Amino acid sequence: MLLAALLAGPSAVPAGAAPGAPVVDRTVRDPRITEGSGLAESPTRPGVLWTHNDSGNPPVMYALGPDGSVAAAVRIRGTDDEDWEAMAAYRDGDGRAMLAVADIGDNRAARRSVQVVLVAEPALHDATVSPARLLRLRYPDGPADAETLLVDAQARRMYVVTKGFGSTVYQVPEQVWPGPPAGAPAAEGTLVRIATVPLILVTDGVIGPGHHPLLRTYGELAVLPPITADVVGGSLQPLAQVRLPSQQQGEGLALTPQGQVLLSSEGTGQPVLRLPMPPELAAELPSATPSPSSSSPSSLVPAGGRTAAASPAPRGSGAVRWVVVVLGLAGALAVGTFALVLARRP
Repeated sequence: MLLAALLAGPSAVPAGAAPGAPVVDRTVRDPRITEGSGLAESPTRPGVLWTHNDSGNPPVMYALGPDGSVAAAVRIRGTDDEDWEAMAAYRDGDGRAMLAVADIGDNRAARRSVQVVLVAEPALHDATVSPARLLRLRYPDGPADAETLLVDAQARRMYVVTKGFGSTVYQVPEQVWPGPPAGAPAAEGTLVRIATVPLILVTDGVIGPGHHPLLRTYGELAVLPPITADVVGGSLQPLAQVRLPSQQQGEGLALTPQGQVLLSSEGTGQPVLRLPMPPELAAELPSATPSPSSSSPSSLVPAGGRTAAASPAPRGSGAVRWVVVVLGLAGALAVGTFALVLARRP
């Protein structure tokens, strides 16, 4: 992941914008967790974090206690870990604590569909559980690699954010999630393209106060504006972004109930870092009592993305434009040099 570090690290972040000094929240020492990818704070048990391994591992969620030990290993019946990349914790419309595991990784962009597995948060002991629902999802414009699942429980919205040199936000259609009150065990649908995000290699995200998405890359953390109808077909420009502490392969992001940032990394024996919300990002987030005009669910994209009639921007357009500019300058320099050589020939 040297390329990822080089690309993510030197992004345009103002000098001195690094967040406050992180502390080690806990160290994951269980040898079964070698590629911890997703991270979520338990909705019901203070201090408990849920995580899972990346592709090629058993379909198991691990509950991490405050000391970093595994309090429970829970296998999900009837599904595989084809490429588990993210998870989110939330409460459903009935108040039940739920976990969503996103099997959305696709490094070769070859999967015909991806899926999100929903389970009721299990008790803290080893067990095998059945999914509450399976959401099978297709992209409207061909396969894509993704590592980020966003669940806005208050607004009843779910989003997938792709990973690339520029990312795209897709919404899970309303009929798939949340779906009808007595939804079928499995649901299928086509994701709705919402907007591009000019961030390179997004590896995780979470919905913060006021419906603001927070997205992490290998080297940065950014806060975005709420996903409203105004952004459909356009670009979600970060309101602020900061450098993150160095990690081996930073792929997990969660928020504590107190609004602190938790960061996890792939690899064996990796620490989970905790730091206060960086002031540059906190300045863009609403207070504990947000105003209805800025964060009311009614201002968000209608479930199912029915306003998404605008022509979508090309996937990864922000990064692509940057690459085109660089290549254009390089080409102009080469042509100019060649012309100068010809002009000087006798």
